[in-house]
Amino acid sequence: LDCWIVDWGDQAGYKLGCGEWFDLYLGYGKVLSCRLELGMDWYIITGHQDVRFYLKQNETYHIGL
Repeated sequence: LDCWIVDWGDQAGYKLGCGEWFDLYLGYGKVLSCRLELGMDWYIITGHQDVRFYLKQNETYHIGL
């Protein structure tokens, strides 16, 4: 797919595409501000030095837009 779908519960999903910013909630009050990108797989870029983390397929992530 060319986007990630944000599940809003009973509402239609929001499509999140390359270059969009969001907050990724890690738990224990920790939040990463990151940008979504697509290479061979989806990944996020975060931090001052553009650290990259791949996202796992079929995994659920808690985010804020």
